[in-house]
Amino acid sequence: MYECYTVEVEGSGLRFAPRKDGGKDLAYLPGQPPKGYTLVNLIGDPGFLHCAVFRKDGGAGGFFALHDTEGVLFLAVAESNLAYGLGLAHMGRTVTYARYGADIFEELGDGDD
Repeated sequence: MYECYTVEVEGSGLRFAPRKDGGKDLAYLPGQPPKGYTLVNLIGDPGFLHCAVFRKDGGAGGFFALHDTEGVLFLAVAESNLAYGLGLAHMGRTVTYARYGADIFEELGDGDD
């Protein structure tokens, strides 16, 4: 079972607060957006770590579903457009840095000849 958080704006950063309902209101299944949400994009590497980005239909915010090769790791729900925008930037960095780090370690054994 995955974890579920609410993304809250705190100063110029984000805070991930555990959701009281545990995310049961979303009933997320990979490949099937919950009612009231539309899949916007997938960011990252589906073969390593990626994030499904969803936008709330007709309202502010959306949510992010972070996946690895085993399945869903966590959901992060943004209830405002500001939290959504900052959350998108955060998730983009998260999946990018993970892929970049993996690439560096994969190349450690290769010489620069």
